[in-house]
Amino acid sequence: MQWTQEQQPIVDSKAEKLLVQAFAGTGKTTTLVGYATHHASVKMLYLCYNKPVELAAKGRFPRNVVCKTAHGLAYAVYGSQYVAKQTNNLRLTDIARAINTQDWELVRDVLSTLNNFMASADNELGRGHFPRFQGQRMLTSAQERFLDKALATARAIWNRMIDLQDTGMSITHDGYLKLYQLSKPDLSQRFEAILLDEGQDVNPVIADLVKIQRIRKVTVGDPHQQIYRFRGAEDALNSDWMADADRHYLTQSFRFGPAVAHVANIILFYKGETRKLQGLGPKTQVKRALPEDLPHRTYIHRTVTGVIENALSLVASNPKIFWVGGIDSYSLRDLEDLYLFSRNQNQAVQNRKLLRDYRDFSQYVEIAEVSQDTEMLRSIKIIAAYPDLPQRIQTLRSRSVDNELDATITLTTGHKAKGLEWDFVSLYDDFSADPLSPDIDQGRKDDELNLLYVAVTRAMKILALNSMVLSIMQRYVDARTSPAQHQKSQA
Repeated sequence: MQWTQEQQPIVDSKAEKLLVQAFAGTGKTTTLVGYATHHASVKMLYLCYNKPVELAAKGRFPRNVVCKTAHGLAYAVYGSQYVAKQTNNLRLTDIARAINTQDWELVRDVLSTLNNFMASADNELGRGHFPRFQGQRMLTSAQERFLDKALATARAIWNRMIDLQDTGMSITHDGYLKLYQLSKPDLSQRFEAILLDEGQDVNPVIADLVKIQRIRKVTVGDPHQQIYRFRGAEDALNSDWMADADRHYLTQSFRFGPAVAHVANIILFYKGETRKLQGLGPKTQVKRALPEDLPHRTYIHRTVTGVIENALSLVASNPKIFWVGGIDSYSLRDLEDLYLFSRNQNQAVQNRKLLRDYRDFSQYVEIAEVSQDTEMLRSIKIIAAYPDLPQRIQTLRSRSVDNELDATITLTTGHKAKGLEWDFVSLYDDFSADPLSPDIDQGRKDDELNLLYVAVTRAMKILALNSMVLSIMQRYVDARTSPAQHQKSQA
């Protein structure tokens, strides 16, 4: 293969620590395959971030590379021992039953604390994993007592989870992954190098697994595609343990042309990025709306509720819909429950938590308006707009297809769209948080800009922009023509 001037040094590198910052669509996987092929005598582990990526990678990488998820590694050592008591997720009711309580505030905090501990690199469960009082300098005596009780309860649940004989308390996949990380496995017995993909969004427990290895480390990713910080993900690309790495950049994208690259570069400008993403792919058009006569189009949304809202508006056109991640991952059942709740049909509500958390629908509306919770407010709007909501949802289910090749419309959130690409992409207008607002903190600003960057760089032929991106572009133009405005935007 003919490598670019950016790719060749990466493929040839013999560095013990190699770091590759690859902008969107710049061929990081292709480059990694080239690296692995060039170093065919080196036994490598390609650490994938999910199962679909693992399956795809197995068809691309040479024979000296083993493709595995971290959970896959952990399963062979610990997960296989817990087959009889495994579960995908612990529910609030599981915790409540285990500690015999109806104190749902305690139950929620215990579950959050457990999940935070299992995702962390820490050896012991402690105060830092308890979420609710984070950032609060002084606690009242009542809060201290509650915190001590929650931590003691969480530790007791964890000990029951890892007890092979205790079949009354299930263990999650993250549970046996945590056990694997705590065991400090030495992968040098099997591998001479480890390739860490999506290094900008690494779960701390997985980052620690890679950090402690005494073999060659190759970390690839794009810090501007870090979109899971809200789940506790960290950026291994800028970690202390990769600080002395041989650093390279991939900036030449062959997915799209200059027009999409221009939009992406405007977004990255507001993050302080000085390197330019180069659109060297086929000419891509940027428009306000997609043409009407396309055989297939993809809508990218900010929220799950936005996906549902759009789907309900599209159902009249009798589309064939492909839902990225599957239709059941978009909480349609929760929306049906809220509809029933609003009609006082509580006996038909499946999600009993809704009935426990809110006295009635009017209280739900009141809390939504006071908190200005975007998802809640959109749900209320949907219920008001569609009095025949259950019938419409039934129609949506009947119009859904399992194979995207059969679809006329693909629906996805920005988070689910990461790593994917389509010919014709339209950004839905539910990206409501303005990342350039002076009231937004730096972390939230970066999160929102990153998600917009991911969304706009999915398009290969035509990209239709929403009002938020158009507004950012207009402010960029204004800043370039007004030095004072430019200084203000940077501040």
